[in-house]
Amino acid sequence: MKNPQTRALMIGKYGCLAMCYLYCMGIIPESEGEMIKHISTAMDKGLLDEECTVLNASALLHFFTGKNWHVEKKEIKDISRIKGPTPVRYVYFDEKGKEHGHWVVVEDGKIVFNSISNSVCVKIGKPASARIITLYK
Repeated sequence: MKNPQTRALMIGKYGCLAMCYLYCMGIIPESEGEMIKHISTAMDKGLLDEECTVLNASALLHFFTGKNWHVEKKEIKDISRIKGPTPVRYVYFDEKGKEHGHWVVVEDGKIVFNSISNSVCVKIGKPASARIITLYK
C-alpha cells in the first residue's frame, strides 16, 4: 500500500464505468466500501490503470465472473430501446466547451444504477455511448 488516499480519490472520481460493469454482472455489494474494495482489487490485478480507466472490459468481466464476454462500444442518442443492463455514458459540455462525462447503468429504458447521488452529467447531459455486453457461447 503506497497511497491509499490517492487510490480512494481516483476510484471516487473515475471508477464509474468499472462499477457499472460490476453492476451489470449482478455484482452488487451491500456497501459502498465493498464496491470500492472490488474496484481496488481490479486495479491491483492491472485491469484498471491508476486513474481507474478500464483497460480491457472483457478481461475485467472475466476476472469477476469466470465467463468470457464481448463488449462492443456503440454511440447512442437515447436510452429508450436499451433492454438488459447496459453501461451508458452521459455527456455535457460546460460554458467553456469542456466535455464532462459519467457512466450509469440503464435497463428497460431507465437508469437503474448511478454511483453518484447527484450527477450533473446525468441531470443536464445526454446519453452519448453505450457498452453492449454479450456472453461468448
